[in-house]
Amino acid sequence: MKSPCLSLVFLLSLFLAGPAFSEDPNAVPPIVAKGFEEFQRNGTLAAMNVWMAGSARETDAEQGQAVAKLNGVQGVFGRMVGYEIVRSVPLSPSTRRVYAAVKFEKGVAWISFDCYHTGADWIISRFDFATNANVVLPPSILGGQ
Repeated sequence: MKSPCLSLVFLLSLFLAGPAFSEDPNAVPPIVAKGFEEFQRNGTLAAMNVWMAGSARETDAEQGQAVAKLNGVQGVFGRMVGYEIVRSVPLSPSTRRVYAAVKFEKGVAWISFDCYHTGADWIISRFDFATNANVVLPPSILGGQ
């Protein structure tokens, strides 16, 4: 006969361990998608306001430079029409790097985000953006080693 106490401990351990195993380690933090949605609907400044919200870069001068750079790309490639997640890489339990292709009417650009889970929300602590995939994407994604 099994001990009721042992069964209770087993069930309790499953209950407590469940959340730790339920999150997909390759999931994309929602802040990334929300920024892309704002980019497509309301432009680069709206996207940057989402992506930088809550981070140390929220009031950083680099935000204006990033907006100018994204606007420059739109000037050449046309308006942003969508995006595709290339890969989401867990770096630690609280951090992810997300690589994406940003689709414009006349071309594609590449972006990576370093996302950090503060315990309450996800923030983006750093991102890189370029029209050259070699600048943003690591060789492992580009077919190298």
